[in-house]
Amino acid sequence: MNDAEFDAIVNKIQEEVFAEARNALGVKGFDRWRNPRFCGKMTDSDGFARVKGSCGDTMEMYIKVEGERLREVSYTTDGCGSSSVAGSFTAELATGRSIEEVFDLSGADVLKEIGSFPEAEEHCAYLAVKTLQEALNAYMVAQTKKGKLKELNHINIDHCS
Repeated sequence: MNDAEFDAIVNKIQEEVFAEARNALGVKGFDRWRNPRFCGKMTDSDGFARVKGSCGDTMEMYIKVEGERLREVSYTTDGCGSSSVAGSFTAELATGRSIEEVFDLSGADVLKEIGSFPEAEEHCAYLAVKTLQEALNAYMVAQTKKGKLKELNHINIDHCS
């Protein structure tokens, strides 16, 4: 087999993988799979959490808070492409939201934003949201210990489970 034949085989396989991924993830999910956003560790985060899902994937979320809003959110995962897509959309949805809005965020909200997602991988969206909310919990605990959170009564945190 010469180089041209090898390249043709590789290109054909790549086209098939991309077509399958595009079909499974939809246009928005496929684009995010190919071009992740909000991905990476944040060295100076205000809150951080690492959660291992039942599937074995680990998600990390980093947040920066300004006032009562998430100013910046990023994620990392050691999981599959679906975990990365879910982490990316979760970070996007959370950026700019208030603390209360983030606690109201659900995996279903992430899946709705993506548009199309493999049913067997939907747990990735729930893992991403849970990790984000745990990062926010860590932030709130740290702020409480520092005496900086005075009024938590107006924040409904019953949605954390």
